[in-house]
Amino acid sequence: MFCPNCKYEYKEGIKKCPDCGADLVDALEEEEDGGMPDAEVAELCEVKDEIESDVIRGMLMDKGIHSFLRSNLLPNSRVTLHFFNPKGFGTIIINKEDLEKGKEILQDYYDSIKK
Repeated sequence: MFCPNCKYEYKEGIKKCPDCGADLVDALEEEEDGGMPDAEVAELCEVKDEIESDVIRGMLMDKGIHSFLRSNLLPNSRVTLHFFNPKGFGTIIINKEDLEKGKEILQDYYDSIKK
């Protein structure tokens, strides 16, 4: 027997939860795991430093695109792991469904700094 509120299991013969007073049930309903939904991700671009990363990620966030930086730095240091990725500081990762929109934002950014 299980309490539908507390989720505790009790011995056979107990009819009410001693903690909350709810009527016990034979089995609990399955619950969703509450985790994050699966999402496919894609690499948007490489960045040379933290400032470039922050600028690009800020522009993406302003347009509703969530991103994260996959860093090439050794944790708790400023040492770059060049043997994993010789291109620089890190890679900006976004949802695959946002890739085309992200590329447009990135192109607008690069066009604006060339002027």
